[in-house]
Amino acid sequence: MSSKTIFGLAVVACGPLLASAQSGFSLGPDAKLHLTLDGQVRFEDNVFLTEHDTTGDTIFVAIPGLDLNYNGGQSTGSLVVAEQISRYCDHGTLDGEQFSAVGVYKYEGALTKTNVHASYRELDQGSMGIRNREEAVRHDLTSLGVDSTWSATAKTRIGAGASYDATNYPGVAYADSESFSVPVDFYYAATPKVDVSVGYRYRSTNIDAVPMLISGKTVYRNNDSADHFFNVGATGEFTPKLKGQFRVGYNLREFDEGGSEGQIGVSGGLTYAYSAKASYDLTVSNDFSNSVLGTSQKVFAIRGGGKYEFTPQWSTQFGLSYESTNYDNPPGSGFSKERKDDFIVGDVTVVYAVNENVSFQGTYIHRKNYSNRSGLEFDSNLLSLGISLRY
Repeated sequence: MSSKTIFGLAVVACGPLLASAQSGFSLGPDAKLHLTLDGQVRFEDNVFLTEHDTTGDTIFVAIPGLDLNYNGGQSTGSLVVAEQISRYCDHGTLDGEQFSAVGVYKYEGALTKTNVHASYRELDQGSMGIRNREEAVRHDLTSLGVDSTWSATAKTRIGAGASYDATNYPGVAYADSESFSVPVDFYYAATPKVDVSVGYRYRSTNIDAVPMLISGKTVYRNNDSADHFFNVGATGEFTPKLKGQFRVGYNLREFDEGGSEGQIGVSGGLTYAYSAKASYDLTVSNDFSNSVLGTSQKVFAIRGGGKYEFTPQWSTQFGLSYESTNYDNPPGSGFSKERKDDFIVGDVTVVYAVNENVSFQGTYIHRKNYSNRSGLEFDSNLLSLGISLRY
């Protein structure tokens, strides 16, 4: 048994003590440290995301973690560190321990607002592009970013930022990638609560070459690219109950080896506060991305959801999402047409909060993938029952 597993079991055993104690450790007048623990039992009917001969399993999950919060008035921040320990009853080769750390810092002054984020996540779950076989596909995500806005005049603001994102597949012959983005936006106050904007985002993507067999020869193709997103948008409080932001424009991808392609670019999110107990949200995007083989793809995604509070203890969250992905064919591919997938996810979660330190959750998720390629369709159902403790 690994030291991580022993640590997780020890935290589970101490759960009742954490739940009944006074919450948190004070690290000064502005900072507090919390211990957290999520324990879950998951029932999944298609752990390998296959079209036929599906295989189910029961998974036990423990997620011990630390939650550090800082509130210094104009400056606030948080750091969440966790270790997810998963144990499969029938497929032990899928067992794993995944570490994650997410940090956020915000500064809000009279003229300047700045947001900084940094995260590292270890993942191994399957998806449309990554199918579990008899071994979990490990991939690590790293993200760093900063964005800031400066009020130049009473009605104008300038926003700029930079971000770095990397995906790494240790020990697996998939395409590691990294991207660097620089957005710039100019805002004008059309009303006291709504700003209109004109913006541009540059994004450079570097992808490790994956060996491909073309005409009997192994070829390493350069799939690096540069994206340009020219956009207009609006942000703020559109009505007393509707707020958010959206951008729409033109997205151009230029490939280092020559050629380019373009499409309509969309990015945005809206929240509608129906009442004190109910709210609904909508997010949408249309952008370029890259497959695990390094080839370019176009992804349109939209999600609607909401949350409702029945009582101070009982609440629910729910959502429905649709994602359409068009994959470019790898060089030398024998397929006459490009792959296209339509992925639908529906989910609902019910929460019972005993107090601010203890809550119980039940979640149901249904996933369905439609594809024009044989053998790539699947559907799966996941039921999760869990408890969350916070000290």
